[in-house]
Amino acid sequence: FRAEPARSWVMPLHGGLPTDDQKKVFKQAPAGVRKVVISTNVAETAVTINDIGYVVDTCRMKEMRYDAIRCMSSLDDTVVSRTNARQRRG
Repeated sequence: FRAEPARSWVMPLHGGLPTDDQKKVFKQAPAGVRKVVISTNVAETAVTINDIGYVVDTCRMKEMRYDAIRCMSSLDDTVVSRTNARQRRG
């Protein structure tokens, strides 16, 4: 956050961020400043950011998959289930 407010605050929110950085998304933006939060599905459960007006959900997530033939796990980009989409909607 700057001393002089910018027109937009663009902030990430994901599980790999330190707790102090995650807490920044909950701070109230000054008047005339648009707050944009780019988030992974960490925000899918039990997170409410009070001053958010719109949510754009790509309906995609990384999911751990195991390939038994290769004996290897990998993170695959997948489309969320209908249940996950409802949960994200709040």
